[in-house]
Amino acid sequence: MSGRKRIYVDEGEWNRLRQEAGKLAELKRDVPKMVERIRAQTQADIETSMREVDQRHARFEQTMAQLSEHTREVERETARRLRESNESLHREIAAQGEQLRTETSEALRRQQETLTKAIDRERQERERKQAEIGAKVDALRADQDRAERIAREYAADAQLLRDQVAQYPHERYLPNRLAPLEARLSTLVSNVHSGLGAHSLSAAQELVQSFSELRLDLERLDQEWRACRMAAERDLVRLRELMSQNEKIDLRGRLPEGSPSDLPDVDHWSRGALSRLSAEVDSLLAQVRDDAQPMTTEALLAVVDTVPDYEQRLETVVTQAVTAMQAAQLRTNLAELIADALDHHHHYQVTTAGFASEDQREAFLAKSVHHVSGSEIVIEVEPGERVDGPPLVRLHNFDADGASEAERAARTRSIHRNVLDHSGIDLRATEEYAEPDERKRDIEPIIAGGGQAAHRPRPEHGQVRERG
Repeated sequence: MSGRKRIYVDEGEWNRLRQEAGKLAELKRDVPKMVERIRAQTQADIETSMREVDQRHARFEQTMAQLSEHTREVERETARRLRESNESLHREIAAQGEQLRTETSEALRRQQETLTKAIDRERQERERKQAEIGAKVDALRADQDRAERIAREYAADAQLLRDQVAQYPHERYLPNRLAPLEARLSTLVSNVHSGLGAHSLSAAQELVQSFSELRLDLERLDQEWRACRMAAERDLVRLRELMSQNEKIDLRGRLPEGSPSDLPDVDHWSRGALSRLSAEVDSLLAQVRDDAQPMTTEALLAVVDTVPDYEQRLETVVTQAVTAMQAAQLRTNLAELIADALDHHHHYQVTTAGFASEDQREAFLAKSVHHVSGSEIVIEVEPGERVDGPPLVRLHNFDADGASEAERAARTRSIHRNVLDHSGIDLRATEEYAEPDERKRDIEPIIAGGGQAAHRPRPEHGQVRERG
């Protein structure tokens, strides 16, 4: 009776194959090329960022000439230290790019802590100076004319500092902080113009201090944002370069002599997984670089935190590709060993063989014919039902002479012994259906005109262990 057998490949042998694939799939890392690519693609953005900050500092230093002596004394040292802090931060980010540091998020958090401490020290020093200046001003309160003049100076200072604050994306960093200060400034200016400046001196001092504090907070947040953005961009560019370096898998020197020299395409063997991963990274990089809708500092830090996950996914994709190549070789070898057993012990000969649709990622089929009886057996070795699962073997038996159960059992035993002896793979067979699949009887259309195949068909790459 004809029928279809389903044969299972031993999971242990399949797992060994996957472990070998993992060793072969180690990511290539051309570090000098990676550093050069990072420098080329991120240097312009770093320079633009530094130029924007330098221009803002330069404008503030020009503005200091217009500030009153009281305010200028406090702001001068702050401006100098902020410029030094910003330059130091950019140098550290550039150095990280040269060293290809992978602990970027931790480095950024250390930078944030350092910057916060520096700003806090600066704030304490400013408070000390303001207290000294405040004591001097308090001594002048009895002199209404001088108090009126100082109040006007503070009102002008507050307006200048307000203009400096407005240069920051303050609503993104500290929403709703500027508007209340602007309302207080409007009231102060009205009082000063109405001759009530002497009575508004304390409010004027406090308002100047509030604008100055807001500018200090915005400067810290802006430095943090710029550091996170440049780090996120750098890490994504590095990741993109790593993907580019691993579009092909160089297996030369790790495969037997005589293997084809052309390099296998990871995207092809991973069924587009590399393209999908690259598209995700490209989309994320575009979001990081988007000036129209800039990401928040927290979102940028989250991007940095995800880069190691993307790299792990890249390793998985490459491993899947190498596994798929070796699985294609395994399917070919299994079909060959099964065909050999049918040939040597039961006088079947292969007439046609090939991959479905001439695609080595698909099932391998071989048709063996018994030229005396006319019986036919189609050997079909499919990829596993799971992506990480072993292949499945089906035997479609088209028996022309009513072969006995004993004969079919003998064929199964021959197949089992031959495969085990030559590859170490333990097969287990079960009866799947009583009738074979007639659609598989003529395999030439399935393999898209594969024609007469050689008795030892080989895919492009990969190997399976054979025993002597």
